[in-house]
Amino acid sequence: MGAASADAPKGLPHEGTLALASPAGRQLAAELRRVKQTSGLSFARLESRTHYSKASLERYVNGKLFPGRDAVEDIAQACGADPGPLLEFWDEALNVALKAAMEAREATPPPAPETATDAESPIPADESTHRPHGPFRNRRNLVLLAGLGMVIALSAVVLVFPWSGRTAAPKPPTSGCRDYYVDIHAYTTGKVCWKSASATVNGYVENPDSAGKATAQLCVSNHPDVCSQIIDLASAAPGKGARYHRTVHLAAGHGVWVRACAKGLCTQWD
Repeated sequence: MGAASADAPKGLPHEGTLALASPAGRQLAAELRRVKQTSGLSFARLESRTHYSKASLERYVNGKLFPGRDAVEDIAQACGADPGPLLEFWDEALNVALKAAMEAREATPPPAPETATDAESPIPADESTHRPHGPFRNRRNLVLLAGLGMVIALSAVVLVFPWSGRTAAPKPPTSGCRDYYVDIHAYTTGKVCWKSASATVNGYVENPDSAGKATAQLCVSNHPDVCSQIIDLASAAPGKGARYHRTVHLAAGHGVWVRACAKGLCTQWD
């Protein structure tokens, strides 16, 4: 996200919570408080030296929110401290969180297989003579094998002769939910849930006193780099916040992304 980085590692809100709760995460917050206190800077002065709002900086320093790696480095440099030791705590905390999340996913049992609804009904003993025998059954097996062979052959053709010069845009899952948090002097946070033909976004945009008007925006497209539609979700005046709820229609293969804008600057789409 460049200068205006998201708070937690992008796409990992759960892992960010785990990282913050780890010993290294708690030590990171303690060190951030120490370098901030040593510098003598207020949150307002620290805001003017970084790309983060006072509200976000307070959450980072007081251990309420796991910061992005860029945020840790920016805060340390703004306070005149060496970012190296803090970044080591950050790396260790994230590694612990990723390991814990992976173990939790591996421990989750797979979903129960669906019960077949079109299975063949048992054949009464007196009707067993109507089953195909001999060459008829063998012919059916040959047809199935031939069809399987055609599928394998077509797959091989696709692998051997890929489309050249064309990069497919990432396709969003057909349904699901994800959290987001983006920060640029002002910030917006919330959750977006989508189905095959629609997406619903619920969130909150907050604007500190010195940020001017802040706006949360929604991108509707098959790729966030080129939005086919940009929607203003909500705006907040200085020192205010605003909630938003919006449902939009999605064309085939389309998804949605959210960003925050303030002082003429916008974050990347998250």
